[in-house]
Amino acid sequence: MATILLVEDNDDLRDCIRLRLEADGHRVVEAANGNEAIRSWREHSPDLIITDFSMPRMNGLEVINAVCAQQPALPIILMSGGIEEQLRVCILRHFPSVRYLSKDVISSHLRQSVRDAVT
Repeated sequence: MATILLVEDNDDLRDCIRLRLEADGHRVVEAANGNEAIRSWREHSPDLIITDFSMPRMNGLEVINAVCAQQPALPIILMSGGIEEQLRVCILRHFPSVRYLSKDVISSHLRQSVRDAVT
């Protein structure tokens, strides 16, 4: 299975997502903010990054920019509880390896989104 870098500042949500991913056999590396994410990405070379959009210190878009500058084909799932439609469309057009997953549908769409991203 895949090594997934999970970037989420909400501890409870991060734990919940990690447990679901591990139940599917994935190895999960966690980061609570964008700065930790960049360090973990360099250290663990994940197959997929799942990142929140709104985080302290460095947001999800900044993480995507940093990663895609060096590894543009790495699959990334951008999660958000609410992102402006125009910004979301702009991000998805500019970064072809990025997919969007609304936090409202994580419970029902996470498994398929991860499967689509790593296959």
